[in-house]
Amino acid sequence: MGRKLTIAWMMLMTVLPMAAQDMSIEGFARQKDSMLGLQKMKKDKKQATLLLTTGETGFTFKADGQTDIEAEEGEGLLTLKVPNKTQFLTITHANYGQLTWRAPDKGLRKKKIYHAYLRTYNPDKEYKLQKQWVVFQVSPRDAIIHVDDSLLTRIRDGKAQYYLPIGKHPYMVESPFYESVEDTLELTDIEKLVLPVNLQPVYSYLTVKTPFEACRIFLDNRPIGRREAVSSHLSAGSYRLSVFIDSLCYYDAPVAIGAAEKKVVELTASDLRQKPWKPQTRLVSIEPDTTSQTVADSTVFTAQTTRIKAPVAIKAPDGDTEIWLNREPVGNGSWEGELEEGYYIINTRKDGQESATRHLWITDEFPKEINIGAPQVDFGFLNVHSNVMGADVYVNDSLMGKTPCIVEELPAGKTYRVRLEQAMYKPTEQKVLILGNDMVDVMMTLRKKK
Repeated sequence: MGRKLTIAWMMLMTVLPMAAQDMSIEGFARQKDSMLGLQKMKKDKKQATLLLTTGETGFTFKADGQTDIEAEEGEGLLTLKVPNKTQFLTITHANYGQLTWRAPDKGLRKKKIYHAYLRTYNPDKEYKLQKQWVVFQVSPRDAIIHVDDSLLTRIRDGKAQYYLPIGKHPYMVESPFYESVEDTLELTDIEKLVLPVNLQPVYSYLTVKTPFEACRIFLDNRPIGRREAVSSHLSAGSYRLSVFIDSLCYYDAPVAIGAAEKKVVELTASDLRQKPWKPQTRLVSIEPDTTSQTVADSTVFTAQTTRIKAPVAIKAPDGDTEIWLNREPVGNGSWEGELEEGYYIINTRKDGQESATRHLWITDEFPKEINIGAPQVDFGFLNVHSNVMGADVYVNDSLMGKTPCIVEELPAGKTYRVRLEQAMYKPTEQKVLILGNDMVDVMMTLRKKK
């Protein structure tokens, strides 16, 4: 009876692999504790853990021909908990047949995590990528990008890249003082999408024309020129337009400016009438204007700028976290002070990490309190190519896949050792610096052994 079972077992191990021409297990290795911070799975004290990378579903698994194994499905990954010392695994699929795979060495051991690629082959089915790159090229260079209502990225160099599932994705790009853009992008499996986004400014301008060279023009008590003057960038709102000749006010009235409006105000001689004027702050004397007709010993006055100020309190998560205001450090833990009206960016830094940026507009005198988040790790991507397909890709000695290979979520700002190995070729290694929210392309050449 024992001999019959042995013969049956040998026939099973011989016949099943022949029927399994549409599946294979490749790149099997023990998953070491990753130096990249990617290993988050706890080891099972009673079972072995096998991680199978695949783009397919619908598999059934049986350990040592006896125990059914339920696979936990993830994005492109199947997680199997198998009994200690499992010697072989039977894998069945309705479209790809059956494969009996023998575990190397002494089988799959408890407290260990293993990884392999479960590859399938179907000549009638066209292979398609599951994910694709989209590259945003944004003007202006400082902007914020929202993708899928879940990804939010600040950029400072006008470029951002995402590795997203094939299909449609809603996005929004915004920047202070620019009109935001909302649209939907569509990724295909043909090639990566390069998406230029040019935001249109919503600045407004005011041009004031007067008939006399002696006229000095002020906007909200700020000098902008004389006779004919053009303001700097303005946001929509109401402003105070004043015109002086010498130290006397000849025009003082509100002027409304709309978003992105290029407004022109032409004042005639009949519009300029001497009138009482109450400045919002004291007048500061300057040198007399010798080009205008002035009374002897008269002094020309200009209004000193009056700006809205608001008390602002910024609080970081702890006393060791730096607070940065407009790219400059202002304190640790907390900061209090007054900020003039305008636009500010706030973030925190600690141990080489940086928090997401908060944007603050001061438009009134009411106090502002800001609790800003802790610094967080930025992640980047590594896209490894080679002249040899299927070469093993190691990053800091951890097996990450086979060429061509994309390694995701690498903590940014660090240098990694990328090594390729393949039988009949000499290993090659290269050091690569990973950038935050960016894809670094690496082309490595393998040379045949003599």
